[in-house]
Amino acid sequence: MKEKIAVIVMAAAFLTLLSQGLALAEDGGEAAYRFDPNIQSSRALEYKNLWAGYNLFKSNCKSCHFRGNDKGAQFLDTDSRTMRGWNALFYKKSVRCAKDGSWAKLSSEELLVINDYLYSKAYDTWDPNTAKSCG
Repeated sequence: MKEKIAVIVMAAAFLTLLSQGLALAEDGGEAAYRFDPNIQSSRALEYKNLWAGYNLFKSNCKSCHFRGNDKGAQFLDTDSRTMRGWNALFYKKSVRCAKDGSWAKLSSEELLVINDYLYSKAYDTWDPNTAKSCG
């Protein structure tokens, strides 16, 4: 029974990653873009950058910003803010993490990649696979 559950979970994870890859295909697919006020330029939201952003967010931000943490950090998820809100947060650097030096260990490119990921999964993005997109 446990093996069947494991197979079902792995298949679901594979299909989720596959759907993300098809939505943001590197070759021949139409890329999404976001304007970044820090660099005053548009950035292509490519799958490889979004995957890297997910990993950086998980390893750096989620180490403090999880539900029930003892560090006093606010719980954060990708849809905690809108696209505009994530851009403003990274542009103004007004959050405690930026002020206390937690972001200093990340390069400016890593911060851009995390911002790309959060922007692409923000509260006001449309995802046909979620209930919030149903209207």
